[in-house]
Amino acid sequence: MKIGAPKEISDGESRVAMTPDSAGLLQKLGHECFVETGAGALAGFSDAAYEAAGVTVVKTGAALFKAVDVVAKVRP
Repeated sequence: MKIGAPKEISDGESRVAMTPDSAGLLQKLGHECFVETGAGALAGFSDAAYEAAGVTVVKTGAALFKAVDVVAKVRP
């Protein structure tokens, strides 16, 4: 399954639904992980950290939603 986390859009929200570590756990279960560029920035996770963890970083939210089967978000 392809699982993706977009950037949170709520004002003041600094959390991210998928960290590089949690992505690693999901990948061990056979899933592919995706994040939108900058999704983890406010939580202290760079795009490079996600890429090092084997996560595909996509440029836009629209591209993320198109690429994945399941979307993980902190807020609706």
